[in-house]
Amino acid sequence: MNPEEIANNNEIILDFIQRYTIDDNPIEISFRKLFPEIKTGERYTHLIHAYPAKLLVHIPYLFLNNTILSKEGDFVLDPFVGSGTVMLEGLLANRNVYGADANPLARLISEVKVSTPDLTKLKSTAKSIVAKAKMYKKYNIPSVVNYEYWFPQTTILSLSKILTAINKTEDDDIRKFMLISFSNCIKKVSYADQRISVPVKLNPNRYPINSKEWDRISSRISQLETIDVFEKFNQIVNENIVRLKSVNNSIDSKYKARIISDDARNLTCSLHGKKRLAKESIQLVITSPPYAGAQKYIRASSLNIGWTELAKANELLCLERKNIGREHFKKKDLQICKTGIKDADILIEQVNSINPTRAKIICTYILEMIDALNEMVRVLKTGGFLILIVGNNKVCELEFNTQEYFTNYLTSIGLKLKFKLIDDIRSYGLMTKRNKTADIISREWILAFQKTSTI
Repeated sequence: MNPEEIANNNEIILDFIQRYTIDDNPIEISFRKLFPEIKTGERYTHLIHAYPAKLLVHIPYLFLNNTILSKEGDFVLDPFVGSGTVMLEGLLANRNVYGADANPLARLISEVKVSTPDLTKLKSTAKSIVAKAKMYKKYNIPSVVNYEYWFPQTTILSLSKILTAINKTEDDDIRKFMLISFSNCIKKVSYADQRISVPVKLNPNRYPINSKEWDRISSRISQLETIDVFEKFNQIVNENIVRLKSVNNSIDSKYKARIISDDARNLTCSLHGKKRLAKESIQLVITSPPYAGAQKYIRASSLNIGWTELAKANELLCLERKNIGREHFKKKDLQICKTGIKDADILIEQVNSINPTRAKIICTYILEMIDALNEMVRVLKTGGFLILIVGNNKVCELEFNTQEYFTNYLTSIGLKLKFKLIDDIRSYGLMTKRNKTADIISREWILAFQKTSTI
């Protein structure tokens, strides 16, 4: 990034701080209008794999490309890394970046998104995989939930052959790249509706016969019955190689990005390691935590997780239980407790009188997010910054004021709120609306805190 752009971003951030100091009012902003030159679909490897509720690229772009919040070579952390938006933008901004996520698919996407395998070898391996896969007589179908319900039989066989060929790839970086390209192929050759994050099977009979939607879905199902899976996989691989080339040409190899943990509440030095990340080792945390009861990351990724053998079908529930913001609780576990955040506790009691399950969901969410926030603050340097991107929603028609609860908690433990921004959300991703019990999230709050003393 050139000095003029950095200077401009410095001015923007200083303006936010000054304006918020004057009246403590949230600042209305459109990140898309602020940086109209950034086109997410054309930017490096951000589209290497589909993922629900992706973070808007413009947000980490601003908060990484300045000299106020961090400088080149500093360590940046995203403890809810998702599809790796912060990791990639951090590398492009010459920062070292750590990421964590409970979803194994998210971790793999993020890792591949910032990888730099040999492109010539990638191309030759891709050709080899397809050629070998077509010839295989022996192959294994992985443990995928209800795979015969979601895929035509011929597609199941083709996918199994491709996976077998990928698994025989010796170069680990190339194998992971092929696995992600393969994963991105899964939903595109399935009976799942492409417009919906969580798997929902295409069904023309939901619409009047011969209506526009009936015709569209019937045509799509017919295409899926005869789709060339090998060609689709090859197409995705080639598109991703082009994306990876743009990254290889734009990042400095002396800066690194890697996944360090599968739990935001316990940040370790390496994935599945026991040694915790050092205190005061991170200059900047940028993250968009899951929403209370609105995220279905494991369910949305279930077909991909199964086909890539990141987990078996009978392990999905265990994976879901590791996610903050989960929804499934047994009746015997519906007791609630105090979070220590006054307004949140009042809301939880109100919700409990209406719907004990939803009360348990939001109570557990806040308690687990407190643990995650404490861990972020623990590793943050004194003088370092924490940028949270959150959204409010409704629970039982009552406002769940996420940004207020997190603000109150973080300021109560000594962090200084530097500014609040509000931006409209154009794509809801996994923000689902439930009749009478919850509502969609229509705005994002960007909260900027500074750790001003050792906590």
